[in-house]
Amino acid sequence: MSITIEAQQVHNELTWLRQAVEALTQKVEWLAARPNLPALSTDHPYVARIQGVKGGEPVIRGTGVTVQTIVALTRHSLTPEQIVEEYEGQLKLAQVYDALGYYHDHRGEIEQYIIENRAARERVWPSRSS
Repeated sequence: MSITIEAQQVHNELTWLRQAVEALTQKVEWLAARPNLPALSTDHPYVARIQGVKGGEPVIRGTGVTVQTIVALTRHSLTPEQIVEEYEGQLKLAQVYDALGYYHDHRGEIEQYIIENRAARERVWPSRSS
């Protein structure tokens, strides 16, 4: 009986995940169909703020990868080259270095995003906070 219950739980979780993926796919398709959103220029060629994308947080142009994410990955001991490998062709090395340059030029702003992100994670997953 416990195998049947476990199988049903796995089935339910897979169904939920499938629905979540479908919802995200629809959202991405909707965003892709929208006219290009205006990017607010920054003092870095590969970094922009785009209204409606990641709450206006600085991202690497054309990717949706935030500067905060790049900083977090380096804090987990990934080199810029490893980050490029992790994103499997979505990022170029120059983009990663530019994101790190943006961080060093705007450290207080990015640190604030990191603090806010950590606080949000702790509210959702209190046992996973680090």
